[in-house]
Amino acid sequence: MALKTFVKISEVNNLSDARYCAGMTVNLMGFNLNKESDYFISPENFMELTGWLSGLEFVGEFGNASEEAIKAVIDEYEIDYLQTDNPAILPLFPDHKKILRFDMDKISDAAEVKETMEKTADQVEFYLFESENGIVYKDNILDQVLALTKNFPVVLGFNITDDNVMHYVKNTSLKGIALKGGEEIRPGYKDFDELADILETLEIDDTVDE
Repeated sequence: MALKTFVKISEVNNLSDARYCAGMTVNLMGFNLNKESDYFISPENFMELTGWLSGLEFVGEFGNASEEAIKAVIDEYEIDYLQTDNPAILPLFPDHKKILRFDMDKISDAAEVKETMEKTADQVEFYLFESENGIVYKDNILDQVLALTKNFPVVLGFNITDDNVMHYVKNTSLKGIALKGGEEIRPGYKDFDELADILETLEIDDTVDE
């Protein structure tokens, strides 16, 4: 089994989501390690969840956590990637691959985003664009993000449905997509079935020659 594009699952906090997504061969699974977040995963819960999984890499999602806050907990987790919303954090943790996340709900200047990407291009594996509030953005905003894919590795984490995901895969230069796990499928995903519909749309049918 394989998927037609790179997929990251964010903020996983239960075994059902974790095992299902691992079985669907997603590439990265993220866990919120920011103690200030409502979705924080303790080291004990992290081990309980990841102990059942194989074949994928794990992301520690730290949001806007400070260097001190990250250092206080990072050694308690076996993670491959460090994800942050703060570009200043990127060079401070050389032992981990990095993801720089942009919260669409807080972006006000597209030129500033591009400038940040240009300055950090040699420090990250990819840039993640998500909407924390589950807002569906207008086409002109989506187009600005997609334009960045010509020069940067971008993973899209908003405005994704099972109806449009293959359009992104076939007709854009996106590195991949990101979906939200957790107690409820957030943002923009009403329930587990919607996440499953998107992953099943991306699943490669080994019995059919494409």
